[in-house]
Amino acid sequence: MVACAALFACASPPACARDHNAAGTGRLIIKRSVVLGHNVSVAIYIDGKPAGTLRRNHPFEKSLAPGRHVLVASPNRARGDWQTTLNVRAGETYTYTASYNVDKLVLTPATMSR
Repeated sequence: MVACAALFACASPPACARDHNAAGTGRLIIKRSVVLGHNVSVAIYIDGKPAGTLRRNHPFEKSLAPGRHVLVASPNRARGDWQTTLNVRAGETYTYTASYNVDKLVLTPATMSR
């Protein structure tokens, strides 16, 4: 897979928001931007393993063990993969929005919400 975009480490806000309901795990949420396109699906890989697909009208949600994880988002169109390193803390929620920047897929950390 080709990695595109810079690596982001989510160690503090704004990409992370406190989730008081998760015990011992962190939570990853990826939403779609309206500019992503109707026919684009995005395969999500965590630590090199398939974790699911981000589809239209369905956010990707997954609980993750604390620690360092490599997150890759790969669109079904040949426009390049996006990759980051995510440092998960128990009880934290990491929310991203998937969209295109020029012709590359990018996941942008959401602003912090409580």
